[in-house]
Amino acid sequence: MFTEVFNHIHPIVVHFPIALIIIGFGYDLVLALKKRSLNPAGGLWMWMLAAVGAWVAIATGPDDDARGVTSFIEPHEMLATLTAWIVSLIVVWRLLMYWKGKRAFVKVPLVLYLAVSLVSCGLVLGTGYYGGKMVYTDGVGVSANGAPVHPSVQGNQ
Repeated sequence: MFTEVFNHIHPIVVHFPIALIIIGFGYDLVLALKKRSLNPAGGLWMWMLAAVGAWVAIATGPDDDARGVTSFIEPHEMLATLTAWIVSLIVVWRLLMYWKGKRAFVKVPLVLYLAVSLVSCGLVLGTGYYGGKMVYTDGVGVSANGAPVHPSVQGNQ
């Protein structure tokens, strides 16, 4: 059973950063609209988990399963990497604000922060779109009767 779960760890892990990034942005947006400012400590844990989850999702991606089978792997990987870096930047930005005395994001920094957070949502949704295309269009990682539907092309790295 453990082997079965480990073989499918990427599709299990990826849903956490997707949800956390979207919920984190929604949480920040609601607070920002309500208070016209944003405390960097509020919701920080969500963004930290999203960043860790994004990097874990990248690390667990079954890269070899997709080589030679799909044309969607390159945009999927590129968007995933950009997502992880942008979310990590958001975490660092919030931590710096927090360590500098819990100064709130207001006015221009608040708008810039929300714009970067919105970009992270677009990136993670784009990553998920291409991941879905790989599975549902090209059958990457899909097995029938224990055999891959579309086995990867060996040596096509």
